[in-house]
Amino acid sequence: FQAADEPAYLTVGTDVSAKYRGAFCEAKIKTVKRMVKVKVTLKGESTSQVVQDDQVKGPLRVGSTVEVKTSEGLSSEAVISKLTDASLYTVVFDDGDEKTLRRSSLCLKGERHFNEVRIWRAFHFKFIIRCFTVEMSFF
Repeated sequence: FQAADEPAYLTVGTDVSAKYRGAFCEAKIKTVKRMVKVKVTLKGESTSQVVQDDQVKGPLRVGSTVEVKTSEGLSSEAVISKLTDASLYTVVFDDGDEKTLRRSSLCLKGERHFNEVRIWRAFHFKFIIRCFTVEMSFF
């Protein structure tokens, strides 16, 4: 699930909470292999197409009017109806470990989910060995 005010993809250096063995741990994005799928509805037609973000000129936000290069190679005006971040993110955890994850395994700091995870981890810190140092900072 992607919030409306969330970017279409995350950038290098972004602080995140990353899923590791069932728990979320603090990490920072080190590299991104970007791949954003953009579903658009062509103006003047009722047809939809899915294109890569590099085929879109304009802001990558749902509801935005953009110019897209269609599968026929033509430029056309369209409205974004859905964004799917299929990028691969390599993150670095506080202890130096690295892991490559999909967007669904990452939460931006400050998201409601991240805050709920912090509360859950505070009560269950003894079961989360990897995040031990992070857990202690919540007390």
